[in-house]
Amino acid sequence: MLAELRATAKELRKTLPAERFRVERALATGRVWEWHEVCAFYLDHPVTGAFGRALIWQVAGGPAGLPVRAGDAWELAGPDGGRVRPGPDAAVTLWHPIAHTAEEVRAWRDHLMASGLRQPFKQAFREVYLLTPAEEETHDHSLRFANHLLRYGQAKALLTGRGWTGLSLGHWDAAGGSSQAEAVRELPGGLRATWSFFLDEHSFERDGYGATASVCVSDALRFLPAGGRPVPLREVPPLVLSETLRDADLAVGVTSTGLDPAGHGAYWESYGFGDLGESARVRRDAVARLLLRLSIADRCELSDRFLVVRGDLRTYKIHLGSGNILMEPDDAYLCIVPGPGRDQVFLPFEEDGGLLSVILSKAFLLAADTAIGDPTITRQIRG
Repeated sequence: MLAELRATAKELRKTLPAERFRVERALATGRVWEWHEVCAFYLDHPVTGAFGRALIWQVAGGPAGLPVRAGDAWELAGPDGGRVRPGPDAAVTLWHPIAHTAEEVRAWRDHLMASGLRQPFKQAFREVYLLTPAEEETHDHSLRFANHLLRYGQAKALLTGRGWTGLSLGHWDAAGGSSQAEAVRELPGGLRATWSFFLDEHSFERDGYGATASVCVSDALRFLPAGGRPVPLREVPPLVLSETLRDADLAVGVTSTGLDPAGHGAYWESYGFGDLGESARVRRDAVARLLLRLSIADRCELSDRFLVVRGDLRTYKIHLGSGNILMEPDDAYLCIVPGPGRDQVFLPFEEDGGLLSVILSKAFLLAADTAIGDPTITRQIRG
């Protein structure tokens, strides 16, 4: 019996991430269900129910809410407490912030924080990527996530896991084009996204003249119909544009060499301490809401790019985009390699890459800087 239970638990551990990703893809593609299907497959289901009951569902053209049980049926409860019971055949989608006002998004974020509900992925706190003036100028391609140095193997694995194909770079045949590649993703509506990558001029030497590339450089991202020329970005459906750029932001935010605690160079400095991108701005919003709940709240404050933590020995600025740290008064860099044990703080979503929890863990550590016992850290703090 015990062996059977262990085998079942092992299968569930494999199944849950795949199901979680499948549900998130449904959000990203705007899939429509009938309400009775949602109840059967996402609310009452023993596996996907754990996800579905923590997500916001929206009746097409109508109200949105979190599922609540009412007798033998499910209803949707809004952040104001109002309820609606959709008809069995009502068309329902997963709520996405791109179609709602800032006030509505704020109300849902406040509600999640107040109720302590943790979503299986970012929904209320999901990033939204709207067309920028720079992208209007480039017309049919986006350079928003170009010129980033990414850890190639990690970037390829992440993008492959999110449905991108074709990214293959290496030093084995430069003449045959292995120094350039495109990651391709099939999208709703017959479109496909292509994201270009290349190996920089220092790659061969950096990798010891071996075949395997360690770092790649991101380039332009385009949208194409089957067999056609690139589509003007303004003609790409907003949800498709936003979710594709979100994949690119996630790849950069998780695999950039600018995240290296022991990094150096112009790119590392620019990424590690520069302006915040959309993902980091959402992280800043989450930190702002979480601070009031933290025992170290009186030692913390937020600036535009940093979580500032006042210790007894120094004051520290943790960058909200990279997690890198500067120490006042001279902005000396503090290198801390995140360990496996992090402070358990309520987060309103499961975060890809886990940088929010890393930042909060560093804040707790530095707020009590006189108690730090690691000599590799204390030597830097005390100079």
